[in-house]
Amino acid sequence: MTFSYHERNNLFLRRDNKMAETKRFGPNWPFLFQALLISLLLIVSQGPVASQTTAINWDRVAQMRPDLKVLVLVKGDRPISLDDLALLADFGMIPADRDPGLVLGLRRAFFSVRLKNWIGQTLPAHIHVKLLDRFIMNGMYRVGFRVEQEEYQGPLTLEITGPRDGFGKQLVHSETLVRPHAPHRLHIDNMGNRWVRVNYSKVSYRETIRFHFAFKYMTDMATLLDHDLMLLDQSRDGPIPEAVHPFLNPGYKINTNLPQAVEWTKEGVSGHPFDVRSEYQRLTKFMKDTIAYDNQKRNQYFGGRAIYSDLDDMYQEITTTLSRRLGACPDTSLLECAFLRARGIPCRIAGRFAHFFTHVYVPGKGWMSTSINPVGIPLIIAPGPDHVPYQKWRPSILLRTILIEAKVRIEAMED
Repeated sequence: MTFSYHERNNLFLRRDNKMAETKRFGPNWPFLFQALLISLLLIVSQGPVASQTTAINWDRVAQMRPDLKVLVLVKGDRPISLDDLALLADFGMIPADRDPGLVLGLRRAFFSVRLKNWIGQTLPAHIHVKLLDRFIMNGMYRVGFRVEQEEYQGPLTLEITGPRDGFGKQLVHSETLVRPHAPHRLHIDNMGNRWVRVNYSKVSYRETIRFHFAFKYMTDMATLLDHDLMLLDQSRDGPIPEAVHPFLNPGYKINTNLPQAVEWTKEGVSGHPFDVRSEYQRLTKFMKDTIAYDNQKRNQYFGGRAIYSDLDDMYQEITTTLSRRLGACPDTSLLECAFLRARGIPCRIAGRFAHFFTHVYVPGKGWMSTSINPVGIPLIIAPGPDHVPYQKWRPSILLRTILIEAKVRIEAMED
């Protein structure tokens, strides 16, 4: 049994909202039975991912993306020892889903490794390693806020995006828990973003609010790599669909008429078709030469020191990024979209846990990602040409992000 993308989202919406009603009002056995039935339907609908048999040319991928991190399953003829861990570390292999100390004594464990460290290497005979084409990823994504508006006592509506589908990543299970408890609803927009909205009738200064998202993904590396712009090795030509045209236009905080963007487009190859991958590489070189990465901004956000009355303020204007010659990924993704749209390349902003990046549209191929991560947790794709923060709240009171973390566990999908 197979469901379309939107049919699966509707099933998720019905199930998660019924579970929220159950948590709010207490057990309602017809609701619980229906939620369980929907979950079973979602699981049995995953045939296309489970049966994916597309062969991956890993030698080609390694040649074009040597620094790409992939997952391998390590099996030992004997329990993994400290010497084995040190040996694997020499090959650039580190445990992918747990502390190294928790791998000791196991006969099988999952490791992360860059392809350039994997291809052509020979390990001792008692260690057997298999590169994973498909795997299951379970985990939890958590976000916490603290009210920093002094003397505030009043209502608060918070809306944030939870885990969603992504290229090569099919969300097959999702649960949401909010503390302190309050009514919350799931809304899935036209791009598949899963917005969870919670309404508090009263919050106070220094009060904390936490969102807990449990998830289960089926990941297919062939599909993921098929959407990697850096692996696109030939120019393509063709019309841009009508539905994609808006992503050529200016958008909120995405000004395609900036003098720097116009000048950059003039330096590109004239005529059509031009190679989208080459143009993006040209842009990344421009950014590397022009914009330094703002580590302080990143550390403040993930270190619990960033305070905003509107998360939109985290995304600085492109003119500011260019004048300061400094920006983090929320800022550089806006710049990328502005420059690429000015060049005639449809572009939209996307985000996963701990990173914002862009998707570009390639005629004859579709949407391609400028950044892939096999264990990344997709959170948002811009539903239109405008920039949209992945967290919103009203009224505009000061909130500090005190927690943003994710933990995953990997399972192999046996052939």
